[in-house]
Amino acid sequence: MVEGKINKIHGWAAMKPGIKVEPWSYTPRPIGENDVEIKIEYSGICGSDLHTIKQEWSGTTYPAIVGHEIIGKILTKGAKVTEFNEGDLVGVGAQVFACHRSDCKPCNNNLDPHCPRGVFTYNSKYPDGEQ
Repeated sequence: MVEGKINKIHGWAAMKPGIKVEPWSYTPRPIGENDVEIKIEYSGICGSDLHTIKQEWSGTTYPAIVGHEIIGKILTKGAKVTEFNEGDLVGVGAQVFACHRSDCKPCNNNLDPHCPRGVFTYNSKYPDGEQ
């Protein structure tokens, strides 16, 4: 694990079904060896985000900070990250994790968006059960 530079994340969260959001903060996960920490500069909100916070699709976990078209700069990177460097401008889609295990057929065929252990930017948990 690597010590990140951000020790508190601040955002606008829906606390219950509806479109009302309010300021909310949480402590981020530790940065793993394959992770990058990003200072978010921009994030889009689309129809799926609104459906999620309004609980129009099942399974919303509240508080919910939505948005998944993210642009920002890398602040910190894990030990096994080789493609990116601190300061690089990057984009994040709807998925933030894939297992990349040797027995995962999608990951081994460069289809990590189809990883059965994938984690989405919100409303999803890592394999260890944490958000």
